[in-house]
Amino acid sequence: MKKSFLLLIIHLGFLFPLAAQINFSIEPIISSSLGKYDEYVLSFSGKGMVSKLEWQELPLFKIGTAAELSINSFLINGDFFYGLPFNCGKMFDFDWNDYGIKTTYSISNNYAKRNYSFSLSAGYKFELVKITLVPQISFEYVYDFFQTNEGHGWYGSEKYSKTGVDVSWDSPDARYYKKLSRISLSRKNWYFFSGINIFIPMSDKFLVHAGSFIAPFAYTYNSDYHYDDNGKNQDFYLNSNQNMLFSRFKESLGFKYKINQKISASFTTNIIFGDIQKGILEGWEQYAGTDVFLADMRFGIKINF
Repeated sequence: MKKSFLLLIIHLGFLFPLAAQINFSIEPIISSSLGKYDEYVLSFSGKGMVSKLEWQELPLFKIGTAAELSINSFLINGDFFYGLPFNCGKMFDFDWNDYGIKTTYSISNNYAKRNYSFSLSAGYKFELVKITLVPQISFEYVYDFFQTNEGHGWYGSEKYSKTGVDVSWDSPDARYYKKLSRISLSRKNWYFFSGINIFIPMSDKFLVHAGSFIAPFAYTYNSDYHYDDNGKNQDFYLNSNQNMLFSRFKESLGFKYKINQKISASFTTNIIFGDIQKGILEGWEQYAGTDVFLADMRFGIKINF
């Protein structure tokens, strides 16, 4: 019995140093994202513009939480965010004919109906003098469902113009509609990022951090639905997808203030951006495209255990 008890004490003695290097934290966060998604329908050649829908987030408010587990120098981070269902800017709709005349221009309120995201990342810490470097890989999934309301616009295509031929949206022969049918957008984004974070302590309590990342692969799937005048039935819909290689980027900048040994406050801005990437417009023999620019500002209170 004494021998077994002694072996137990020895094993616990080896485990205690390992346990001392394990840290876990939870961080409730509020955030606000500013920016826009642009959705394009391109010509059959892929060079000319046929249609553009610009969906704003000005702003989209979110609540969420993040968690971090560190084992020695190895870090695992995860977060989840839920967008609050409010108006979040405008949606602009543009159409061009085959000759490059902008025949349609409309403006609607953009309503965030269902929006959420989650991410998971892993990294490893390297100490360099007083600077900490953390190479990191991550996966992010973002789902947005926007819906327009209270729209108005000018229509100059031959179907709507007073002359029966295509005219510019700002022509006297274009028709003005003070109430438009709804349009909704369901967008799914998958990002696979790799890059590096840098942590620089400015004092015992104040820490600055910055990160730069590129997505070797990203994927976007868009479904936009155009409803009839009753707003209930789908008049028509357009689905498109884009596979993207090294064309989506993320930059991060923030700071952390240590309140005490257990609690710290943080503010971080993440910017995801990328230019037009072409893909397939399902059911049509032509191209579609998307771009993105979003600045997400987060304020959190981190609790260490």
